[in-house]
Amino acid sequence: MTDLLIVGGGAAGLAAAACAQQLGDTVMVLERMDRVGKKLLATGNGRCNIMNLRKPVYPSGGDFARQVLRAMPPASQIRFWRSIGLFLREEAEGRVYPCTGQAATVLDVLRLAVPESCIRTGQTVSGLEYRQGAWHVYTEEGDHAARRVLLAGGGAAQKALGSDGSCVRLLRDRGYPASPLRPALTQLKTALEPIRGLDGIRVRAGVRVLAGGRCIHQEHGEVLFTSYGLSGVCILQCSAYADCPGSEISLHLYEGLGLSESELTEELLMRAEKQPEHLLSGMLPLRVAQAVLRQAMPEKKRIDRHCVRDIVQVMGDFRIPVKGLQGLDHAQVTRGGIDPSCFDPDTMQSRTEPGLYAAGEMLDVDGDCGGFNLMFATAGGLLAAKCGRKAPWEENT
Repeated sequence: MTDLLIVGGGAAGLAAAACAQQLGDTVMVLERMDRVGKKLLATGNGRCNIMNLRKPVYPSGGDFARQVLRAMPPASQIRFWRSIGLFLREEAEGRVYPCTGQAATVLDVLRLAVPESCIRTGQTVSGLEYRQGAWHVYTEEGDHAARRVLLAGGGAAQKALGSDGSCVRLLRDRGYPASPLRPALTQLKTALEPIRGLDGIRVRAGVRVLAGGRCIHQEHGEVLFTSYGLSGVCILQCSAYADCPGSEISLHLYEGLGLSESELTEELLMRAEKQPEHLLSGMLPLRVAQAVLRQAMPEKKRIDRHCVRDIVQVMGDFRIPVKGLQGLDHAQVTRGGIDPSCFDPDTMQSRTEPGLYAAGEMLDVDGDCGGFNLMFATAGGLLAAKCGRKAPWEENT
């Protein structure tokens, strides 16, 4: 009988397997895809943003995530990674990457830490039950018995990389409450008329999410206009808040100019003799300037003081109605899943079924861009593997 059977060969599952190996447990990892770590390789644009040292930011499941990270903080995770040979470096905004700058390095050290004989790929789990003093996991291969089972199969984002929601279904079938699986950290589909002709253009802007005209979230950064709407890291951060009927995105387009509203007004009044198409030259990309003028002065051909006032107002509040989110296949992570309160944040063990654990994206926890989701997944995998014990890399803490 295996000590720890892990369903899912992603970050949480492989970290758990490596830690369990260090503690002397027998381990088996069942992975649905033809190889482990496919989604890990795509993380951070192939650089693998492994964690973040800033204050944790989790729009959904934040209280649970913070409890997990108190039990397995970034400093402890860094010691784990170092124990299996991975060197890390901190970059801007608290983001931590492998020193090589390559996600493949992270997968390499994990695979070296987990013997190949412990990993079985191409395994679809069809059932899970506890009987005769052991947990039994059923696949096409048959029945695998284990003292403990960790479900770490991910959510439903980017199915092509391995996450299909099957672990969520396994627990839901056992009576665990679950919320619908929805995309998070994804692009926005918007009304197209306000951004006509802007496909492929990038601007730095303040970004607000408006619901009923009230600001419910704001970000700053680079916005990418696309054929379907908006993209860019700050837009992905806004997607969790913009997923409601009637929401709008408001772009503050002169934020980066270093001008106040009155200073911008004065500057434009001095330029008032110019043709409208040249009024914002040097301030905004030409096509963005044209979009601003379409919204601010759709019929007027001459620039007067009233036009300048309207142009300044639109530059500071360029409205784009949101029509929806790009689907799960485009999302970085999943929102929704199993209610995390069903599990102990100190061990990731089920509160009602001893020996059953869950970690990572299958739980209803999602964080901002910047390594927060991978950090939560790794923390959960390590806590489940430790099962209340002290790992070798914790001996001096």
